[in-house]
Amino acid sequence: MKMSGIFMLLLILMVPWDLRAQSLKDVTGNVTDSLTNQGLPGVTVIVKGTQRGTTTNAEGQYSIQAAPSDVISFSFVGYVLKDVPVGNQSVITISMQPSTNALDELVVVGYGTMKKSDLTGAVIRIDSKTFKNQPMTQLTDMLTGTVAGFNANQATTAAGGSSMQIRGPKSLNASSSPMVVMDGVIFNGNISDINPADIETMDILKDASSAAVFGARAAGGVILITTKKGVTGKPMINVSANVGVTETTNDFKPFDKDGYLTFRRDVLRATNPNNPGYYYDNPSALPSGVTLEQWRSASNNPQTDNTQEWLGRLRFFPIETENYLAGKTVDWYKEVVRTGKRQNYDVSIGGGAKNVTYYWSLGYQKNEGLIRGDQFATIRSRLNVDFKVTDWLNVGVNSQFADRDESSVTANLAQMYLMSPYGSMFDANGDVSWYPNSFAATSNPLINYYGQDRLKKVNTLFASMYAKLKLPFGFDYKLSFQPRYETLKDYNFWNSKTLDGGASRSGGYGTRDDASAYEWILDNLLHWNKKIGIHQFDVTLLYSSERKREWASTTGNQTFVPNQNLGFHGLQYGTNPTVNSNDTQITGDAAMARLNYTLADKYLFTASVRRDGFSAFGTKKPRATFPAAAIAWKISEEKFFNVDLISQMKLRVSWGVNGNRDIGPYSALAQLLSAMYYDGTNVQVGVYNTSLANPNLVWEKTKSINLGVDLSLLKNRIDMSMEYYDMTTTDLLMNRLLPEITGFKNITSNLGQLGNKGFEMTINTINTEKRNFSWRSGLVVSFNRNKIKRLFGDYKEVTVDGKTVKTELPDYSNEWFPGQALDRVWNYDVTGIWQTNEKDAAAVYKLQPGDFKATDTDGNGKYEALADKMFIGYRQPRMRIGLRNEFTFLKNFSASVFLRSELGNIAPFAEGLRTGGSDTYDRRNTNDFPYWTPDNPTNDYARLNNNTNVFGGGIKVYKKISYLRVQDVNLAYSLPATFAEKIKVSNVRIFAAGRNIYTITKWPGWDPESWDSSGNNIPMPRTFTVGLNLSL
Repeated sequence: MKMSGIFMLLLILMVPWDLRAQSLKDVTGNVTDSLTNQGLPGVTVIVKGTQRGTTTNAEGQYSIQAAPSDVISFSFVGYVLKDVPVGNQSVITISMQPSTNALDELVVVGYGTMKKSDLTGAVIRIDSKTFKNQPMTQLTDMLTGTVAGFNANQATTAAGGSSMQIRGPKSLNASSSPMVVMDGVIFNGNISDINPADIETMDILKDASSAAVFGARAAGGVILITTKKGVTGKPMINVSANVGVTETTNDFKPFDKDGYLTFRRDVLRATNPNNPGYYYDNPSALPSGVTLEQWRSASNNPQTDNTQEWLGRLRFFPIETENYLAGKTVDWYKEVVRTGKRQNYDVSIGGGAKNVTYYWSLGYQKNEGLIRGDQFATIRSRLNVDFKVTDWLNVGVNSQFADRDESSVTANLAQMYLMSPYGSMFDANGDVSWYPNSFAATSNPLINYYGQDRLKKVNTLFASMYAKLKLPFGFDYKLSFQPRYETLKDYNFWNSKTLDGGASRSGGYGTRDDASAYEWILDNLLHWNKKIGIHQFDVTLLYSSERKREWASTTGNQTFVPNQNLGFHGLQYGTNPTVNSNDTQITGDAAMARLNYTLADKYLFTASVRRDGFSAFGTKKPRATFPAAAIAWKISEEKFFNVDLISQMKLRVSWGVNGNRDIGPYSALAQLLSAMYYDGTNVQVGVYNTSLANPNLVWEKTKSINLGVDLSLLKNRIDMSMEYYDMTTTDLLMNRLLPEITGFKNITSNLGQLGNKGFEMTINTINTEKRNFSWRSGLVVSFNRNKIKRLFGDYKEVTVDGKTVKTELPDYSNEWFPGQALDRVWNYDVTGIWQTNEKDAAAVYKLQPGDFKATDTDGNGKYEALADKMFIGYRQPRMRIGLRNEFTFLKNFSASVFLRSELGNIAPFAEGLRTGGSDTYDRRNTNDFPYWTPDNPTNDYARLNNNTNVFGGGIKVYKKISYLRVQDVNLAYSLPATFAEKIKVSNVRIFAAGRNIYTITKWPGWDPESWDSSGNNIPMPRTFTVGLNLSL
């Protein structure tokens, strides 16, 4: 009886679908551009209210099944959405109108979607089709320079990726990185696990009201990623492949063999001024007027061989002398820096039947970096499936798997600059030489590359499993469960021919790091959307809970017997084992409510409130509330607004509070460490407290206001958006040091305020649109200014920038100054180099010609940090600009050029100091760029071994780092549809692309974008790629 009841229920559920299927018919047609009358490929064609859909082929043709009562929707990025009732038509041909603002397209917002025209906050959409002719390693490659207010510098390594920041820094210690949300759920994994080929669109939430629904971690903004989905219809198979090479954008080489000899001569002249200038010259190339006998007599006991005497004067080590006489040299630049190779392959299939849609992809990527040994490989796969079980129930899963191989053992770029070209790569036994210069302070930059065995693998699995129910009275409920599992294996072995395995330790050294993490998030989402007359209501309610656990352990051993052959596979054979472990757990929950209200499709209002709890905060205040509100006015919809120039205009104002919880899981608790102690008889192991607990630790909060205006001009040929924002972060999460008398080292506290404001502008234009030629442009401009409003709250009379005032005490170690920008540079104002005719003036400061000249603010003849250091610039750009131009021509060709510029900042150029120790050991600055000598009196660079000891508090050399670069250029050709059909494919596109083609800058190092905060320089890749995309 029970079985028959179930059978009857299944029949009831199936009948409506069978009846509906009988009324479907084939509808075909063509979609064209209204201006060019050419077919539009890739247009999404979908039957509204169903999952039946398809895309147009290369000629703009489509075929779909629909009932007479259905409405077919045609959508394409950059064109006005069009809905057409089917009726009795079996052939529907339409013409789509270009529109840069695409106000009717749906954009993703927190836990839902909205029409772009109904947005009240600052949201920008990035469509993956913009980058279809541009190879991408990570999603940051798509965002670099393309979004106003978004900062993601390019990556320099094979793995790619970089830090991301929206609208400047919002914290002193905690992270300002944006939250990533994928397919409506929070993604806590590594962005390198997301394949750019799987991304359909990205929506960037920049203001507080848009991001406040994510509360806890949304202070840095939110990136909403929508991945590709299948549509009902025949399967569509897409295959893409591209290969490329990388080279340095600029060579920053060490001296070659001849330059090194000159360098050694000049550095020894600088450190031994009492010797005659010709003392260090090559005896076979002496200056005019200096005889060989005169040169030899300058030494008390010269060697018989003039060449060996000269090399001895240059303080050459024995191996250098031996190699020089034998004519042997090493080009360390070629040994360390190389031309890298890249390859990327992706395949995907998407489609669907009546009640199910699917999308599956598989991608493989392998990159080589510019530094020898730098390599990265990954396999990434995605499966998105949606089932329509009944009219009121949909279930599905969006999942991805990634396998990352990060087993790089890279050459040491810094050591490359310490090498003599007359050193030796290998010793007499053919093994890699530890000390190529016979000098223990400089090790072989390739020692680990040749002698270290490494395996580093990271595997991740992330899924979002959901069920969506249609409830009575217009309610929808969605239950979503998102587990993520990650494992790490990082195994290393340094054999006895390496420094780590043979010098620092003996008999080899190995480690095994194993870690795993499991987390889950459970979301309950209730949604209600209702239109009552001129009133439109959209209500969203959320309750979410989460948990994450991590387990990590490290084992190590050294001095392996009887041999090292097993490496890290046999750590048990060492004689000095070590074991460490660390496990952590965090939990959190949240409740959220949001109302979107529209009156007469002209007046828009949004309000939301979210309350979060997180286990890392103090026991007294583990929760925080994040409210937000926004209003917008479509002024162009008013009857009194009659401006022919302006097609559409909307004014927006938003306010909100976001949170930051980016601290350690146990920051509010007291921390314990173990130590050995002697109890009078035996050595014991005990524990001691290093930090105080803080039960009052609370969330870092960022309050912000955003003013925006959206404009469409000249019948939507120009689309413009302008934003002004002002933010203040309070209760900054700080790790404050405590006086030693307390017995504790530090405590995590809430201290200070940080202000942040700026302006952003985005302009998209249709410059021309003709049958055989089109040209579109996109311009983004942004300014950001920040200020430390309050720090620790300690006031005292201080001298800063030459003025003594009573003010809040700065943090000199971090160079944080209340009232100044977080990135403000506090340093001596280096005005040039002391020249020969300024010898007496330089002597006042115990300096000499060739040393740095700086402003002496108080004129007392001393360089004192508090009196003479001043604010000389900013580390972050004062202005960012991006300009993209896209062209189509000769029907099947397309091209684009993207220019990017960052202006107004300076950066430390550590190599420019040219300081060192004694004449024998000063090989640390062998970068091949100019330095001061009496014969080369440059005012930009100091002499070798110059004196910086007189500068109290230390001195750095800062250089302008502004640049304008041709970042991306690509050209593509699509095969004619008639030819594609002959080879049984629907679309074929061949493309060539280049990145970082040309850069205009005054920065003297590798690249203006590749320096780090400590002043180190690393190469930036210039990439050339060719590729093929085809659809079956």
